[in-house]
Amino acid sequence: MALQVFLSSALRKFISDYEPSKGIRVEKVTGMTVGDLCKQLKIPEEKVKVIMINGRGAGFNKPLNGDERVALFPPVGGG
Repeated sequence: MALQVFLSSALRKFISDYEPSKGIRVEKVTGMTVGDLCKQLKIPEEKVKVIMINGRGAGFNKPLNGDERVALFPPVGGG
């Protein structure tokens, strides 16, 4: 099963022609973790601060089954 990956702000630069409304479809997920997904997409883990899977917080070691919505967010500053 495939999963849909959405990238926020500064992470979009790692994927050429990224469309925010569609995200990225990743086909092979069997045995893959979020960390593996980041490696496959060539997104350095240190650039990712928040991981959401189907609207719930997760970590880099979280296994993926497919048919999920994964959102990756960079660190955010403000005040």
